Amino acid sequence: MERPMNTAGKYRPTLAIIEEHLRGTEKRHTPVSRIKVAKDKKTGIVNIDVFTSRPDAIRVEAGDIQTAIKEASGGKDIKLNVVPEARAVAKFIRMSPRKARLVLNNIKGKRVSDAIDILRFTPNHASEPIMKVLKSAAANALDGWGADPTELKVHNIIADGGPILKRIRARAQGRAYRILKRTTHLTAVLMEAPAPVAKRKPVVKAKKAAAPAPKKVEAPKAEEPAVAIEETTPIVNQVETTPVAATETIETASADTPTAGGSTAEQA
Repeated sequence: MERPMNTAGKYRPTLAIIEEHLRGTEKRHTPVSRIKVAKDKKTGIVNIDVFTSRPDAIRVEAGDIQTAIKEASGGKDIKLNVVPEARAVAKFIRMSPRKARLVLNNIKGKRVSDAIDILRFTPNHASEPIMKVLKSAAANALDGWGADPTELKVHNIIADGGPILKRIRARAQGRAYRILKRTTHLTAVLMEAPAPVAKRKPVVKAKKAAAPAPKKVEAPKAEEPAVAIEETTPIVNQVETTPVAATETIETASADTPTAGGSTAEQA
């Protein structure tokens, strides 16, 4: 039987009842990782969540376990819930816990398939041991209740400090500097992930065709009376000119030039 993980001290008697009941049956090797107890204030029913990697085996014995817990608690109303949970542990990894936590924070809450892809392309020394722990936990879930890695999520993953290897480095004047080689314990906890919700494509509302504007009916225009158009002569710019007096040529008979009468008299 695996030791309980993250189970409060006041709930351990209840866990002991479950383990004792399973120990006397064929399911004695069924691991129970932890339990969670909560009381409903409205109904007064005590809900006990049992986290295990073999949920089908616990469900078979759920009725008998619930009766045993009810007798031990003095006849309280109890409801037993079986929650599938798979976990894996890797111990004494030669790595500092702080360096491991830098990588762990990137995969918490993600699906196992996505977390493995993230670790595969993370250039960090801690990625390899963390990936091994995730794959081991996913294999436990597949063996326990047939869950696929795409159906699991990383519920929690912890990096705890392990024993420290102490070494020294020789320095001047007989001194020695301390060298601390830390180790880490990794614990991965996987649970069923909710079904992915298909994202709805935004519905583009078709624009309503604008109603044609009513045609304006123009009132018939009254006939305008015909207007007689007077002919107008174009105005030409007149240039003022001063009249020039006609010069009268006065023909004066020169004394030398005989007239017609004089010539006849002289001839006679």
